[in-house]
Amino acid sequence: MESLKQTALDYTLGVLPKEDSLLFEARLEEDDDVRKFLVEAQEDCASLSMTAVPASLSNEVRSRVMEYCEPKMDFDPFLSTDDISRLRNNFSFSMNRYQGGDASVDINDIQQGAIKNEVLASYDHLQNLLPLISGNSKAAAGEFDDLQSVLRSKPSLSQGVDQILGHDFNSENPVSRSVLRTALATLPSLSFFSDRLRENKANLADTRRMFYLCRDQLKIMRASFKDLDPEGLIEDEKLRLHGAGLLQTKWWGAEHAYFSSKGQVKCGHFFDGPVTERCIEFAEYDANMYCLANLLAPRSSTGDFHMELLKDAIPGATLAVATAKMSDHEHRSLQEIITGSSVISGMALQDYYLWKLIEDSMLRGHRSTDLKDLQERKIYGINRIKDFTYLWFAWPAVL
Repeated sequence: MESLKQTALDYTLGVLPKEDSLLFEARLEEDDDVRKFLVEAQEDCASLSMTAVPASLSNEVRSRVMEYCEPKMDFDPFLSTDDISRLRNNFSFSMNRYQGGDASVDINDIQQGAIKNEVLASYDHLQNLLPLISGNSKAAAGEFDDLQSVLRSKPSLSQGVDQILGHDFNSENPVSRSVLRTALATLPSLSFFSDRLRENKANLADTRRMFYLCRDQLKIMRASFKDLDPEGLIEDEKLRLHGAGLLQTKWWGAEHAYFSSKGQVKCGHFFDGPVTERCIEFAEYDANMYCLANLLAPRSSTGDFHMELLKDAIPGATLAVATAKMSDHEHRSLQEIITGSSVISGMALQDYYLWKLIEDSMLRGHRSTDLKDLQERKIYGINRIKDFTYLWFAWPAVL
């Protein structure tokens, strides 16, 4: 235990080597003691910072400490906008909150055999892949031979994405939405890192990122197709609170890719508390966050974007916000996609699908059948403040 406590302290100070940091983060997912010692170390460092004598740090340590201690982005201008004021004044909380699962269809509802086969093959492949990139795997310790061998033995995940998206979709159809959620939320970034690991460029950071993406993709697929993995779905449906810290762990400083576009993610200091009540609800929340990231990553003018979860900004809700510095041209193109005010094709059509997935989730999350009402109440939306574009959605809080 003392060794673990010291590791948590080293991690907090930013002096733990990168490889050991990734292993420590892997244990955060499963070990309550690891999370407890991390909180204690953070509190100890906060207290020491009030009395410590300044000292010189190496550039590497300094950069990691500064990244960890970077002040929160100022969201006051955004929270003071008319849109968020309207959301705040019109948000209503129901004690009978949505807990996920209503987006599910049967795998046999997919009429196109090629798509159904691709979904089934992708799920089996990712199930076999997950143990090879988990916290106690060889790849997590820096040995990539087994992982690369398995990746190279199967067609690239990118090919599967292209095959699915080569079909025409009616975004209003529940089956189409489940297929699109499977293909567009997590899979583009997962495919990017999978392809990079297939080559001779494997590293621990990519392995760790791929672990999160693979795990999330499997959950999203189970939530989208109820008969894909019935036993796994039973586990996902159990009452199990999921906190904001789980989102922060996998997004903080991560590299995110949407097809060929990449972006570095910056996060605020997500509040300490639950966001969802079941895995199946968390899968849907995850999908929404990935959709926001996918919309911003290709358009950021600085190569990064910022994500934040705000607990108290809207009473009774968790407010997810994603923002990036963006040119006026990119903002207008995104706004046209979101409003459907122009003819949409190509990559813009995929982005339109991303926004439709969020809209569909908002209807379920707020137990509504009136999308126009949700739009007028600003339950979700897009805004522009100076050079920054903001996307957001409000989700009923866990009391």
